[in-house]
Amino acid sequence: MSDEGTFSDEYLNAFVDDQLTLDEKSHLYSEIGKDETINRRVCELRKVRDLVQMAYKIPPEVPTDTPAGTKHFAWLRRNFAASAAAIIGTLVLVSALHQDSSIGFVAGHTTVTLKAPAGGARQVASTATLGSQEIKVLFHLNSGNPVHMKEVLDETESLLKLYRRTHQKARVEVITNGEGLNLLLASRSPYPARVASMLKKFKNLQFAACLNTLDRFGSEGIETKLLPGTTVVNSGVAQIIRLQRRGWIYIQV
Repeated sequence: MSDEGTFSDEYLNAFVDDQLTLDEKSHLYSEIGKDETINRRVCELRKVRDLVQMAYKIPPEVPTDTPAGTKHFAWLRRNFAASAAAIIGTLVLVSALHQDSSIGFVAGHTTVTLKAPAGGARQVASTATLGSQEIKVLFHLNSGNPVHMKEVLDETESLLKLYRRTHQKARVEVITNGEGLNLLLASRSPYPARVASMLKKFKNLQFAACLNTLDRFGSEGIETKLLPGTTVVNSGVAQIIRLQRRGWIYIQV
């Protein structure tokens, strides 16, 4: 953090890369809930990270049909051009995001980022250090990327462990819709054992599946049996709005 008490990009990047301690992450969660600017910066840094990972997911191969003295130079030149294009594209997207913070980029899809209502989450966050007050945190997953699924599980479990260790009253809900619903499908989830373990370990945790997405998956012939212990809400978006109005801190992964 800077001397002025604001969060530097380096600190927020450390949060996005899961390099902060549990106490630091808990404090930042509270600040995200009450400060829209920090919330937006974290979202943008997550998007930049995802874009860079996508750009370098398949590195270019070193050509083998050119003379030994020139093949490495040619490869470096092409690799530099591809890298520059990826970085420029990322910067253009980030610039656009600053112009319209309601548009997000998650796992190759354009999504709407809902804004926390004034007052609700802000008031909960302001009392985050008071053990007598219940903290309510909502994680939203709409990406089918297993990396994002693991990230939401890691973040949720770390937060719940911290609250248990500090005897903090808390409730945490993970809402899935879109491709994120795959996390809770018995036939598709890459982490069924972990979801079951977390539900058994934390009685103040709930995983919710969007009924609208379930109906769509069913119409596409996808098996819609859910993992044991998960719940169903009529609409993931409506549930997010409903909980935000009740003062839940909203975090999109």
